[in-house]
Amino acid sequence: MGRKAINSPEYHVPIDGFAQIIAAEAGSSTLYVSGLTSRIADGTIVGIDDMAAQARQVLVNMANVLDSAGATMDDVVQIRTYVTDITLWDVIEPVWRERWGDVWPASTLVQIERLFDPRQMIEMEAIARIGSS
Repeated sequence: MGRKAINSPEYHVPIDGFAQIIAAEAGSSTLYVSGLTSRIADGTIVGIDDMAAQARQVLVNMANVLDSAGATMDDVVQIRTYVTDITLWDVIEPVWRERWGDVWPASTLVQIERLFDPRQMIEMEAIARIGSS
């Protein structure tokens, strides 16, 4: 089934790609992906001082983690994104469009004071659904 966006005409859609609801197939398994950053396997942080590079690497990391569970980025139904500077949304949005096109997972974007490592600018966690009955 993939992601199916559902939007009510009674609630404003703030930007293209935003979905008020994402429908997931009944009988599928749920995966809860912990917060991921732009750190790679050897511990290096990709994109120090570059939000686009960090966002892109987070999504690469998420794809790799999902793959280990037999899922893909198309199985992501919800993401929560934590950023240290919400004014950089205009840098993050094109990265999301590269990854998800016109139907994004249900999403929340929150500015926080800092992440565990102060060089990190963005962290994402996700819920994905795979398989069916």
